[in-house]
Amino acid sequence: MNLSAPPARIETPHEPVEELIARVLHRAHGTTEALGAPGEARAILHVAHLFADELAALDRRFDRLQFIKDATEDSS
Repeated sequence: MNLSAPPARIETPHEPVEELIARVLHRAHGTTEALGAPGEARAILHVAHLFADELAALDRRFDRLQFIKDATEDSS
């Protein structure tokens, strides 16, 4: 196993994995906000940061801030 080789890009059949994760987190974050559950919304924001940290460690070009926005901000 060559640990110095760059990681292969992981994709689902229809979208890159980071987009899939951001989409799922966005939906969950929106649900918690709609329910008036700020503690749960903050927990999802924390999970989004954890995913962003891991994805950024795998790819230096990964846009961490955009991922957090995609995962938690209202798109309207």
